[in-house]
Amino acid sequence: MKVYLVILLISISIFGCKSDDKELSPQQSPQMMGQGMNPQTSSSGISITDETLAEIDPAIKSYSEKLNSLLKNYVSDKSLKNKSELIESYIRYADYMQYESPVSPMKGKYRKALSLYRKALELNSGNSKVMAEITQIEDIYKSMGRPIPSD
Repeated sequence: MKVYLVILLISISIFGCKSDDKELSPQQSPQMMGQGMNPQTSSSGISITDETLAEIDPAIKSYSEKLNSLLKNYVSDKSLKNKSELIESYIRYADYMQYESPVSPMKGKYRKALSLYRKALELNSGNSKVMAEITQIEDIYKSMGRPIPSD
């Protein structure tokens, strides 16, 4: 509960501050056009493609590459093993974005995490950990009076 409150307070202070920075411009990425990896741009023009986020946080590149590799494996062979590995990769990447990445919320930190958690949930609709993480991020958006991203 304490962690949730700390995250909530940090999010409110970050999201509540007006940023004078120029927003990142959307970028198209041919290699990211696989299932669930379409470039994502918010209505405000913030690009949350893996390439854009990796410019801010280079560690994202390894998460993205691993996820893309597992996604290709799953597309070619929808075995239970490949599905489980893909789900875990989505969750690891989302957890990294939400809890460890230095990407600011204004640049797409929570939006990207939410998108990744949703992809994991599509593959495993009964995953209570993923449902709890989605609810937590949605609650942060609600508490700030901001719309919950749909992508």
